[in-house]
Amino acid sequence: MTTVPPVRREVLVEAAPAVAFEVFTDGIGRWWPLAELSVHGGRAGSVGFVDGVIVERTGSGDEAVWGTVTRWEPPGVVAFSWHPGRPADVAGLVEVTFAAVEGGTLVTLRHSGWESYADPAAARAEYDRGWPTVLGRYGGEVAARAVRPAPSGPARRP
Repeated sequence: MTTVPPVRREVLVEAAPAVAFEVFTDGIGRWWPLAELSVHGGRAGSVGFVDGVIVERTGSGDEAVWGTVTRWEPPGVVAFSWHPGRPADVAGLVEVTFAAVEGGTLVTLRHSGWESYADPAAARAEYDRGWPTVLGRYGGEVAARAVRPAPSGPARRP
């Protein structure tokens, strides 16, 4: 069996790690491209980290669990299983790290665990195309956050 390598993507954001972490976790519903990349597509109303899971909801109350948090260490790391639209036993693993660098925070996303997919190489290729869009939207939200007031309170445990 051939091992399919993880997808690894990075984005540099002009914010402290605590802010970058908060925007990624508490703010995911503001920047995730739900219309393009969600279980419910145009019906999707929100997505968020809720009680240790990532949940997408429609306006009519339908829910889809995207994954379960496996590591929560603000402001340095968040990790979760990843199975939007699939059963939990067909899940990849996503780890996002937030490292202080000159000028901001280097956010590194690593997506692995392709072995659980029917076609691991095809699944990897799909996400390799999708993560840049997601991280681009995330980076845009961090930049927008710099010009508007921050919500009060630290990132909370899911």
